Amino acid sequence: MKSIPWTLVMALLAVIGLSTPLAAQCSGGTCPNGGTSTGSSCPTGTCPNAKKTMKRVDKPTNTGGTAHQPVAVDPKGVPTWQKPSTDAVETAAKDERPIVVYFPSEGAADTEFYGEEVAELSKLDAMFIKMNYYADREASPWAEKSAVPTSKLLSDNPAREYDIPVGKAAVLVCDWYGNEYYRSGVDVDAKKLSALISKVKDEVQDAGDKLQKNLDKAKESLDKEDRKNALKYLLKNFKEDVVGLGPQEDSIRMYHEILDAARTELATMVEKKDADGIKALAKEFKKTDIESEIDDAMDGIKS
Repeated sequence: MKSIPWTLVMALLAVIGLSTPLAAQCSGGTCPNGGTSTGSSCPTGTCPNAKKTMKRVDKPTNTGGTAHQPVAVDPKGVPTWQKPSTDAVETAAKDERPIVVYFPSEGAADTEFYGEEVAELSKLDAMFIKMNYYADREASPWAEKSAVPTSKLLSDNPAREYDIPVGKAAVLVCDWYGNEYYRSGVDVDAKKLSALISKVKDEVQDAGDKLQKNLDKAKESLDKEDRKNALKYLLKNFKEDVVGLGPQEDSIRMYHEILDAARTELATMVEKKDADGIKALAKEFKKTDIESEIDDAMDGIKS
């Protein structure tokens, strides 16, 4: 049998990616593919790792990070979520149950605000409401401007009304009407969150007391037929930007009663073309919801 020429062997080795025989590669030291050698060849006569192995490389995501396997969600760690709705607020108000409002970050995983201890708080301590993510913060061009505060939680864009930074997550601890008292990140631990929830009733009491003082002063002024001063105290309450609390509801009611009476007076003045009366009314009702109506009335009698 004819022997294979050495040059042909070398050519075949070059084709499969080896420039020299394995024995020559391993000669007198460490095998470059993982074995060891004490002589002119590997101990077993062949290189134990002659086959090339593939090294796993994580593929970068389109955000520049590393692709990860999704984290399994344990149902025990998921809070009992409610949707923002009138029914939810009415239920919370009936029980005087604080509300925790969660605004997820952009592209947030289900585990962003999560954990068994947090989930337990959603069963009894507070109502947990999860908002949808919105990047839009533009006010609606059809929204009517009013001095009277309205519910942020039930608005067309709660993220805008609560002033949540775009793309960022936030956890708000509110009273049962959605009035915010505390704010934190999603990394807040359950013990701290529980402590904040427990403080809400005291915060509501303090807020109510403050509103009541202004309301009492407004009533005193109105009894003296000083509507301008009464409105000053009512507007101070509105600037507190809370809703639902008894003194605030009473303030809103008084405000509308005063404005309704002023509209009746305005109509009479327009009919009589009483420019001086309208001017006096304009000073009295500056920065109220009727201000633009009075201005229009003045323009109307001038034309």
